[in-house]
Amino acid sequence: MMARNFTAAMIAAIAAFFFHSSVIQAQGLKDGPVSPETTSWTGIYVGVGGGFSSLVSEFDGKPGSGVTDPGAAGARASFNGLGSSGGFGTVVLGADYQVNAQWVVGAFGEYDFEDMTSNVSVDIPGIPLTARASLDVQGKASVGARLGYLFSPDTLWYVAGGYSRMSLSDVKLNVVGSDPDISATINVPSLSGVFVGAGAETRITEHLSLRAEYRYTDFGSGKVGLPTIDGTNLNEFVDVHVSPGMQEGRASLNYRF
Repeated sequence: MMARNFTAAMIAAIAAFFFHSSVIQAQGLKDGPVSPETTSWTGIYVGVGGGFSSLVSEFDGKPGSGVTDPGAAGARASFNGLGSSGGFGTVVLGADYQVNAQWVVGAFGEYDFEDMTSNVSVDIPGIPLTARASLDVQGKASVGARLGYLFSPDTLWYVAGGYSRMSLSDVKLNVVGSDPDISATINVPSLSGVFVGAGAETRITEHLSLRAEYRYTDFGSGKVGLPTIDGTNLNEFVDVHVSPGMQEGRASLNYRF
């Protein structure tokens, strides 16, 4: 008796389940198919992150206008001890606009908190002098734009480009071979240049996304202003230019409003 009651209850429950499913399906057909939920990339975002950068500073030196020795004419500098590398932290503010189902355009600004020291040694053929210098990278501000392609609704691959300005500490200069040897501090202005990069960003929730990028920045070439020591203007004897370049691997966690 109990077995028959249990069997009847099971049949009734199964029947109720299928009846309920049929009602839901019929209601769905009546209301029309449910559209899948899509998330737009259009909007403003802020982010924090960090990465690793490598700075290469090429120093090119030649005799200045005050060198009268014919044997030094046309001589060029040799250089060694180039560059440095280290980690950095970054803050990001940006905005994107999704043009259509595949393409996204955007603009962004960043500030990187750098912690790198660069050392270089320059020997001038024909002049018995060796100059050694060191400087610290203190920070870098960048503004840029990007163009991205959506390989899926939540994964964006992009290329980027823009402008960067790098802040440097004073250069500590030591000139060996003079009589006496010279120690001086040179005030270095900020250096500016352009960058190109490529990366990917993926949304992990409606508001959070992860972004990773490789970037190269070319800061061009600039003249190094040497000091005047004991009435002697070193720029008359040594003409030095610096050409820095920076490679970066960077990542950030972004909150999209």
